[in-house]
Amino acid sequence: MPSAKEILRKFTELKTLPHVAIKVTQLVNDDRSTMHDFEEIIKLDPVLVTRLLRLVNSSYFGLTQKVGSISKAVVFTGMTQLRNLVAVESLRGMFKGDGVDFSAQKLWLHSATVAILSGMIAKRIFGKNGEDVFLAGIIHDIGLIVENQVAGEQLREACKAFREGQGTLIECERKAIGADHAEVGYLLAKDWGLPHEVLSSIKSHHLSRQVKDVSCTGSILQLAEFMAGKMKYWPIAGPLEPLPSELTAHVKEKVADYKIIIRDLPGEMAKAKELYESDE
Repeated sequence: MPSAKEILRKFTELKTLPHVAIKVTQLVNDDRSTMHDFEEIIKLDPVLVTRLLRLVNSSYFGLTQKVGSISKAVVFTGMTQLRNLVAVESLRGMFKGDGVDFSAQKLWLHSATVAILSGMIAKRIFGKNGEDVFLAGIIHDIGLIVENQVAGEQLREACKAFREGQGTLIECERKAIGADHAEVGYLLAKDWGLPHEVLSSIKSHHLSRQVKDVSCTGSILQLAEFMAGKMKYWPIAGPLEPLPSELTAHVKEKVADYKIIIRDLPGEMAKAKELYESDE
């Protein structure tokens, strides 16, 4: 059976990686970057420019002034927020196709839900900037898209086995494919040069059973994915993985705050519709 690295190599041969998203991420990580640098990279993709300006001017940001240039978009949103928008636009086209055993469209909605929940939890519960956890939420299951393109038949076998309760999704993937989406997604995100906390949270979002810090990106991602599953925002229906005991205790302690997040989620989803709706 192929390893995660072999699966990713085959995927790279089939699908060009989003060059603009990678370059923007590199600029964010470079203290010497200027607004002009961002504009020079993003303007190479006219479709991306149009979508980004539409997003920045949408109700999600609620700006009073209309933004008409990439340089102004950076001023209003900040560089890391712009990085997230570019990542969303670069990934959107990969999440196409529907099926009984695996739906890329449902996966995109699940990822958007987890991203929005992650941002809400980071800001409301922990008082943290939610931009890195938002990115982690959007990209945490990208490994499933890679597997779908490289080993689609085996992935559907894994999804069917998971639905039937034959093990966790990770266990079913390893048995049918030889690798799992957390490892594959981690390697792809590493190639893209994403922040360390984002990388580690992708790698461990199904595997971390012991939690040292409930406020770290990985813990917030686990909380958001669990909540999304409870609300049936899932790409693959199956048994819901329980939270680690530390996160369960945390939720019980903050249950009133989490109930408010659940109450407010539909409104936040509606406000962020521009982020995840299909152009088709």
